Amino acid sequence: MNQTNNGIKISRAATPYLIVFALVFGIGIGAVVTSAFKSPFVAAVTNSSVNNSTSSVTNLDTDFFNSVTKVIQDNYIGDVPNTQELTYGAVKGFLDSLGNQYNSFLTPEEAKKYLDSRSPNIEGIGVTLRYDGENTVVETVLPNYPAAKAGIKTGDVIIEVDGEQVTGEMPTVVATKVRGDAGSEVKVKVYRAENNEGQLDFTVKREKIEIDNISYKDLGNGIYRISITQFLDTTAEEFNKKWDSIVLEISSKGDVKGIVMDLRSNPGGYVYSVRHVLEEFLQDGKILMSEEIKNKPKSDYKDSRVGKFEQVPLVVLVNEGSASASEIFATSIQDNQRGKVVGKKTVGKGVEQQVMTLDDGSMLILVFQKWLTPSGRNVTPENSVTPDFEIDYTQENAKAGIDPQLDKAKDLLK
Repeated sequence: MNQTNNGIKISRAATPYLIVFALVFGIGIGAVVTSAFKSPFVAAVTNSSVNNSTSSVTNLDTDFFNSVTKVIQDNYIGDVPNTQELTYGAVKGFLDSLGNQYNSFLTPEEAKKYLDSRSPNIEGIGVTLRYDGENTVVETVLPNYPAAKAGIKTGDVIIEVDGEQVTGEMPTVVATKVRGDAGSEVKVKVYRAENNEGQLDFTVKREKIEIDNISYKDLGNGIYRISITQFLDTTAEEFNKKWDSIVLEISSKGDVKGIVMDLRSNPGGYVYSVRHVLEEFLQDGKILMSEEIKNKPKSDYKDSRVGKFEQVPLVVLVNEGSASASEIFATSIQDNQRGKVVGKKTVGKGVEQQVMTLDDGSMLILVFQKWLTPSGRNVTPENSVTPDFEIDYTQENAKAGIDPQLDKAKDLLK
């Protein structure tokens, strides 16, 4: 259902669904990706490999397509795009017809912006973005960064940037408008459906976004909070090395009586890495997760190493911005009855994508498999992770320095 607000079309689908190329201003994507390729992030596809597969395409009426194209070229009063632009548009239309908002095609220019968004040197406001099928929406607001301090929330639909309307624009386009030099200001107008708040204006001062994806804090009484902002790094192997060093540092203290895994506003990351982290807590042989790929049997992934925290009591924190890999972690802990989950219902993204670069620099981002919880459930927006203890954490709580979700976690570990 859509709503028109002052002439602007706003999608009612603006709930926290995660788009495949959810951009973080200064971090990167938040989608679940696999390590099936030389790089666990990007697969290479040549035009020749695409051309070789065209003979198997039987559900496209090429005669009709060509006749319509000719009618447009002969009669359209405006300029008709060139062959390359028409081809890109056709591919985007093909993906749109699949009805899955996690698929995407990026032109070379869009692909470059997408990759640039993963740079650790990006300066911006500290949010991830997703596409809800009609507009760019705030998917995650990173704690302690300008957007969070200004009051921007998950689910806000971005409708203007510096007075320029951006409704209908993709996250790659909106991202370039929001980013800018640290210290400069950007005006962001959003539409917030929550409590019928309507249109809201924010003036946000940009900062350099520097986030350590894994950190920990001693909460006292032998309880440690490990925060993972996203399951990403330069490579999955680099992320896993950082995780191992954190685990070694905590375990060497000798007083560990409980772990709080804080995955709130964690938009996802490498599947390989979340499985590695899960092995720290689950016993050998336990199912971590499963995957289903087209025309192939289900694959189960089982714990295959001895973790240092297998006997340590565990609580997992999630919220409306937790997606993908963070949902894999939470559901695996729940299904294996290894610990409790505290917070709010999550995004509900139970699919994985391949990110493929074509030889002209364009990108195809394609849903190619589902991930399943150990019990066999596929997480969806309608069937996301439901915490064992559903507890609010409001802006008023944050301003007062109170964290009811973390407090509940600590109570459970006492």
